[in-house]
Amino acid sequence: MPEADAEEPAPDLTPSAEPCIAADLLIEAVTDQAVYAAGQNPQLSIRLTNQSTTDCTLNVGTSAQAFTISSGPDIWWRSTDCQTEPSDMTVLLSAGQQVTSATPLTWDRTRSSVDTCQGDRPPAAGGGATYRLSVAIGGLSSSNTAAFQLN
Repeated sequence: MPEADAEEPAPDLTPSAEPCIAADLLIEAVTDQAVYAAGQNPQLSIRLTNQSTTDCTLNVGTSAQAFTISSGPDIWWRSTDCQTEPSDMTVLLSAGQQVTSATPLTWDRTRSSVDTCQGDRPPAAGGGATYRLSVAIGGLSSSNTAAFQLN
C-alpha cells in the first residue's frame, strides 16, 4: 500500500524521458513493523525516490525486483528463488517523486532456495531473532537494510 503522501508512478507516458540511473534514485528497504509477534508475517516493500531534477523511467515490475532476508551472514530468503510469472512494468518517475510498493510482499517466515520451492521449507527462528531486509530494483541495490525482529 502506498504511503499516504506518496504519489502513484505514472505509466510510461513520456517517451523522451531517459531511463533512471543509480545517481537519480534513492532505493530503500521497508518493513511494515520493527517487531513481529509469533504468527505475524512481515510485509516487505521498496521505496523509490527520484532525487534528480528530471523525470526518468524505470521498470518496477516483479521481474526487476529482488528482496533478500538475512540474519548475520546467513541468507534466509530471496524473492527470486521461487518466483513465478515475473512481470515488467515501466513507469515514469517525476523529478522529486517518492513511491512505495503498491502491494507489499509477504514473507512466510521460511527459508527459501531454488531447490525447496515445491516442498517443505524450514521456518525462521523466532524468540527475538533479528533479520535484515535488503532490496534491489533493476540491479540497483538499496541504500539501507531494514532490521526487524521475529518473536
